Amino acid sequence: MAMHASFEVSDVGGDGSSSGGSSPASVSGPSDSDGSSSSAADEFLDARELRRRIAPLPSTSASVSVLDGVDQSMALLLPAFASPAAAPRAEALARWLAGFDVGWVLEMDAAGSRLPRREVGRRVRVWAQALSTMDRVFRLRHREARNPVNDAAAAQLAALGELASASAGAMLKMATAVAALGSSPSTLLAALDVYVPVSEAYPGLARMFSWSAAAADAALAALVDAARRCVRGLPASIRAHYPWRMPQGGEVHPCVGFWMGYFRCMLRNRVSLYLVLAGGDGDEATTPALAPGGEGGLVADLISRLEDVLEEKSGELAFPGLRQVFMLNNTHAIVRWAVRSDLAMFLPPGWARAREERMESYVKSYLDVSWAPVVSRLTGAAAAAAKPAAVSVLRRRRDPLAAFNTALENACSAQRCWKVPSPVLRRVLRQTVSEHVVPAYRRCVEEVELPAAARTAEELDRQLSELFEG
Repeated sequence: MAMHASFEVSDVGGDGSSSGGSSPASVSGPSDSDGSSSSAADEFLDARELRRRIAPLPSTSASVSVLDGVDQSMALLLPAFASPAAAPRAEALARWLAGFDVGWVLEMDAAGSRLPRREVGRRVRVWAQALSTMDRVFRLRHREARNPVNDAAAAQLAALGELASASAGAMLKMATAVAALGSSPSTLLAALDVYVPVSEAYPGLARMFSWSAAAADAALAALVDAARRCVRGLPASIRAHYPWRMPQGGEVHPCVGFWMGYFRCMLRNRVSLYLVLAGGDGDEATTPALAPGGEGGLVADLISRLEDVLEEKSGELAFPGLRQVFMLNNTHAIVRWAVRSDLAMFLPPGWARAREERMESYVKSYLDVSWAPVVSRLTGAAAAAAKPAAVSVLRRRRDPLAAFNTALENACSAQRCWKVPSPVLRRVLRQTVSEHVVPAYRRCVEEVELPAAARTAEELDRQLSELFEG
């Protein structure tokens, strides 16, 4: 009877292998030398970008020393905004923004010019940090300017409002530019990253300085529309975005770490994602909800799409059993990514257990395809040993286990090169193969007259323990 292992969540989550995980350092993806190419719609999103995006966005707080330095720079620039002349204001605004390393926002046109390749992620982080610091300084200076109330304070408050308004208008160009990007996975991450600081800073500043937030509202609406388009396009992106060149050792495909890391990045701004998915554009039916622990949620749906593509592409691995090892490796990695991160919050009850049962079925199918034909040679050897004495001389002239030995060496030679990155999974799979083959071999050698050079059952077990080294 075929023996196969039971996979528990504790096994799946605790092996410390490098095939996936929730640590920022374990995010995997395409390398510069893997022969892949980024699409024009998603040119800046790669493994390095995902590693950076896993980390939290810059804090909205700023140290006292930083605020003091910014406040001093503001004091030098405010006189320009007390004057109606456009030229001094433009020069002061450029200096102000350059001090935050965001002077480039002035170069974006009102329609949202396309950002430089592989620069969006970096610029969004710098922009978010700059906006949060500006917001903090404007609030502190506004509080100081209101007390005491006199003509000088009123003039300073008016100039401060002009600077805040000009800064807000310039910084909104970033939101407009992100919303104008194509419907790609990277656009979604950038849109969520920009949505948060705009929605938090602009309403308060507008009330504080008594200017309209209509431009900010329009930018937020554009970001919502862009993000919803990107969410609806994610299933197609999973199938087409990543180069689907199959690993010939059956190991974890790089796309698994890439996409599971992407889903984590997406959920980092889960509140904004809730708002985006709840926003109305008349097409809610085609956009899955972000449903924690529920059926049919966005995360569960996207992981299922990834699993479907892996299953489909595994058909390209023609060697008997390699397809099952590939699916076992990749399912194991997906479960580890999910149960060891906040992705688990958004998956329905029983999700992990269903994958454990699926892994058990992969092991059983692997044994049936790879090792059942090898073990069947033992039945032939035992049957030959039971034949009448008339054929015993011929039987003694050759190894009765020759067919088994040939099949065994062929299987071991191929599977020694296969890869099972997880130490726990590799140990379980080796043990399962041994329990399937060695007892049958031991029973057969007890019935068959063997040459003196025949291997022992212990030697066979050691040979099988070398499988899956890659």
